[in-house]
Order: sequence, then C-alpha cells, then structure tokens
Amino acid sequence: MEQRKHPRLKNFDYSANGAYFITVCVQNRQSLLSTVVGRDDPGAPPCVMLTDIGKVVDKYICSISSSYECVTVDKYVVMPNHI
Repeated sequence: MEQRKHPRLKNFDYSANGAYFITVCVQNRQSLLSTVVGRDDPGAPPCVMLTDIGKVVDKYICSISSSYECVTVDKYVVMPNHI
C-alpha cells in the first residue's frame, strides 16, 4: 500500500469552531452510492441517481444537525464512490 501524507495540519485544533471540508471514500472505490445517468443524451445534463445505499447515506447526512446540536452540513454531494 502506498504511503500517504497525513491529512491533518500539525498543531491545528480540530475541536475548534469552523468550517471543514471532508471527503469520505467507499472501500476500494466501488461505485456503491449512486450512478450517473443521462451521459448519452447531449441535450440533457448528467444526473446522479442514488442507489439504496446512497439513499441511506443521504438520510443520515440530513439528520446530522438533529443528532449533534453544534454541527451543521452546509453542502454535500453523494457521488458514485465518495461523499
């Protein structure tokens, strides 16, 4: 397995208030969360259709602010193999 650099900043307090950009990838980058449809139609933009697993992920992302009173999710996108 390749050696990756540490994704966190040294000496940064991640418990502090702030905005954070987070990416979560599916194991082995499998396309489990959604599919992209409409690529073949030049007149229509591609659209992401959530799979059943993607719908569960979407449901729980939407419930984060009701589960954690000091956490909100401003924007997110469920892609085929990552969020």
